[in-house]
Amino acid sequence: MYENNYNYIDVPEQKKSGAGKTVGKTVAMLLAVAVVGGASGFGGAYLHDTLMPAQAVQTTQSSQTVPAVNTAAQDITDTTAKSLISTTAPSTGALTTQQVVKKVSPSVVSVHSSFGTGGGTGTGIVLTNDGYIITNAHVVQTETPELVSGNNGFGNGIGGGYDDIFSYFFGGGGSYRNVTKNAEKVTVVLSEDDGNEYEAEIVGADKNSDIAVLKINAEGLSLQAAEFGDSNALEMGDTAIAIGYPLGMGLSVSQGVISGLNRTLDVELSTGGAASMTLIQTDTPINAGNSGGPLVNAQGQVVGITSSKLVQSSIEGMAFAIPITDAMPIISDLMNKGYVTNTTPQIGITGSNINNKIARYYGLPVEKGVMVVSVTPAGGAEAAGIAAGDVIVAADGKEISNMEELTEIKSKKKIGDTMILTLARAAGNTDVEITLTGSDVAPEMETAAN
Repeated sequence: MYENNYNYIDVPEQKKSGAGKTVGKTVAMLLAVAVVGGASGFGGAYLHDTLMPAQAVQTTQSSQTVPAVNTAAQDITDTTAKSLISTTAPSTGALTTQQVVKKVSPSVVSVHSSFGTGGGTGTGIVLTNDGYIITNAHVVQTETPELVSGNNGFGNGIGGGYDDIFSYFFGGGGSYRNVTKNAEKVTVVLSEDDGNEYEAEIVGADKNSDIAVLKINAEGLSLQAAEFGDSNALEMGDTAIAIGYPLGMGLSVSQGVISGLNRTLDVELSTGGAASMTLIQTDTPINAGNSGGPLVNAQGQVVGITSSKLVQSSIEGMAFAIPITDAMPIISDLMNKGYVTNTTPQIGITGSNINNKIARYYGLPVEKGVMVVSVTPAGGAEAAGIAAGDVIVAADGKEISNMEELTEIKSKKKIGDTMILTLARAAGNTDVEITLTGSDVAPEMETAAN
């Protein structure tokens, strides 16, 4: 779960040789977004409290704000997106660092997001000359607690309701959940034109991949699209250059090498479960505000989108970027539909972790597991006869204590696969087989307002 400031990631214990080597410990991953005046995105509170003195960083005030065009998502196919990637071999035609900076800088922009009570800054990459820009989702989205009121079916068949249990343990009524919301306003400042802010439309954002696509009105502008390389061709030791706007300051450059490839990290989501991300590791310094900017090879080609870095007192020089070759199909979906095609299998329930206090209150037969709060109509759980009030204590024969463990088992499956869930009921445990479902439906998205 996001802990208000940063999120923990579990790096697998298994050690591999070469590019796939992993570190056997839990570390914290800090998303590199700079904060102005309040929490922003997924890393806001931590950055605001520890990296930035009050009023140390301010959003650039410009003489003019140019409104965005309300443009429908461009019909761009996966093939078209992939064609943006150059096939130039990274081992030839190396440029000097100065030449790389001169080539790439016109394609780098500063991104400013407003979230009602605060704001943040990040970096973006010009994708097309007609105004499409890519950045990180956490630069233009935030998570806020939202009051959930009403019964919601919690405890059906057991007694009491959602408000009852919240009142029993915390007093008052209702409970809270984290909701992802888009920034109420996003503006972009071009590196070649720092006198104006251009209002940007959020075409689409996907928090699981941490990728977002923006669109500005490019009429009258001479935008220079970045040149994209093939991240699959990277090798450990290759030059890596990050260009962006750290701490909301001016355009900055840092340099290092590709330290590792195919680093698979399980990033916990505030809504429960985890999103697995395969990333490029680099020792290139990446700081708050670099989020969404380019990681560039020696040919001046974008090979990654800088996203995060590991922060722990015993760890130095571990930063991460999203491989651009992996990102392009996601970018294509966001441009074409505004969301990413759903491939996540669903059990078809809303669940809540239980403990001994909850078990005693409701007279449950077990003190750990996942209580079914509600069942999705026409979902796999409903078809299998699972009802609100059931408690899931095992999945595919493996005991579970919470929703995270259930999601971990489910994440190894795909839509259409079957799963055996063990339910603890008054008459004893019973096994049911469900078929995991899924649908390609656009997620509902709200705007973070005052």
